[in-house]
Amino acid sequence: MELLPGDLIFAKGTGWESYAIEKFMHSPYSHVAGVVNENQVIEAMNFKKTGYQSIAYYSGFSDVYRCDLLTATQRQQIVKYAQVNVGSRYDYLLIVWEVVRYLLHKAIPYFKTKRVICSTLWADAYLAAGLNLCPDVKYPTPGDLANSKLLRKIGSI
Repeated sequence: MELLPGDLIFAKGTGWESYAIEKFMHSPYSHVAGVVNENQVIEAMNFKKTGYQSIAYYSGFSDVYRCDLLTATQRQQIVKYAQVNVGSRYDYLLIVWEVVRYLLHKAIPYFKTKRVICSTLWADAYLAAGLNLCPDVKYPTPGDLANSKLLRKIGSI
């Protein structure tokens, strides 16, 4: 399967953090990363700064989604947005906010910082290219993104 810049890789986690995210957020996925070239993704992962990871890392437990509406220019805009965020810190407070949203079915006030979580990094990257993957969700989870009407699953890696 050929991966294109801007394709999203959704991971089904195996650790306790992944289990908690999938359980609390009613999602088949606990993590999302975005393809930036044929060998690498950019990801925002807890306990690490946002950075590059080998696509091979995701082999065996991940699905790939694509937005067929993207032009080559938009794909490059998405990658550029993600690259600007390399080195940013993880937003643990937003994770707590997401858990409260799912448990209480209410969104409490939250003010965006320069910190990111995996799903907001890629939702914002798509917004920078003019596409809103989750128009009804301010801070989407991996499950919210995977349910976007603009994405389709193209396979597994």
